[in-house]
Amino acid sequence: MEIDDLRLEQDIVSFLKARDKAMETNEILKEFSNVPAEEVKGALVRLKTKNKLEARNIGKFDFWYVLESVKPKKILIIEDDKDINNLIRLSLGEENYEIKSAYDGDEGLKEINIFKPDLVILDLMLPGTDGLEICKKIKLNAETKNIIVVIVSAADATVNRFFGIQYGADYYIKKPFDPMELRALVNIFLNKSGELFDPLVDLPDVERLVNNLKIYLNEENSKFVKLEIEGIAEYEKVYGEKAKMKLVRLISQMTQDKIADFNEKIFISYLGDSSFVLVSESDVIYTLLSELEAEFRRVNQFIKQKQLSKSLYQKLESTKIENDHPIRLVYYDINIDAFKKQFEQTIIKDYSEEAIKANIAAVRNYSLDQIRACFENSKNVDITIKEVGGTLRITAGKEGKR
Repeated sequence: MEIDDLRLEQDIVSFLKARDKAMETNEILKEFSNVPAEEVKGALVRLKTKNKLEARNIGKFDFWYVLESVKPKKILIIEDDKDINNLIRLSLGEENYEIKSAYDGDEGLKEINIFKPDLVILDLMLPGTDGLEICKKIKLNAETKNIIVVIVSAADATVNRFFGIQYGADYYIKKPFDPMELRALVNIFLNKSGELFDPLVDLPDVERLVNNLKIYLNEENSKFVKLEIEGIAEYEKVYGEKAKMKLVRLISQMTQDKIADFNEKIFISYLGDSSFVLVSESDVIYTLLSELEAEFRRVNQFIKQKQLSKSLYQKLESTKIENDHPIRLVYYDINIDAFKKQFEQTIIKDYSEEAIKANIAAVRNYSLDQIRACFENSKNVDITIKEVGGTLRITAGKEGKR
């Protein structure tokens, strides 16, 4: 290999380490625009082969992570089907990890205490102790609570993902699963350089979306949709921040799964708190969101069943929230040009770090009233607010160009 190739690889690793977050392929190409794109892509592939980088695909976009060279980690596979158990072992690569297998729940619990794994891959439908109970025991035990739990199951993903996350599972992968997806996820969970991997927080934020939209998608043809969890602020008042974030993680993983199911070029960004932005060049995004909202309704009945062994006042408050503030998913369809124009108009011509943070925060916290206010003084922009199938929809743009 030529010295220039090695230097490029080192520069890419240094760039990613400095960011300490996943960077999308086009963002890396933008950073190394003085190098032919094919050379940069070739370096990424070589670094992945050398186990120095890992890539995670979301909506046909590859996000790259730096891996650390550390002593081999331990993985326990609890899966009763011997063929699937063996497939998982082969997928992960026994040369990279110390792997043990268990074929029923009771055996799995014993191995957790004896083998002391760093990560458990867990089926739900097991002989003996079931997978959800194992997950619960792992996360409630002070000695094992830091073990990463990845559920891989054919059980109803919509409902069981909710309970898995409630019990502390770090991720849920549906069967049939993609072995390479599982391998990438495990590599990132166990070996990511810098801060620990968080599949929610690690999504690109609004600053990256605004700055790099043109390199992600054809901006002129894109649909720009904000996805929110309505009623979550009231939910947090009764159940607390941890319960709220579990709900946000549920929506994040459900949304990413749905994007994978549709196999379309869809970019997702996490705005913080309880909001996401999805951008797509295709109208299929509306079908995706409609199905997502319907799936969420299936788990809604379980969300507020947590027993509150607290005061009568708190129980009354819980009932009030249940009746007055149902939790649901809503999405707003906003004209990209109008949104960006409004965003640019609110920017103070001060490029200090504080000003940038303030403006990013302003976009992140757009509420329904704020969106309405954004356009009410715009003479050439029409805004329509309506309910479609129980879901609030906002369309903003020039007449005939929505």
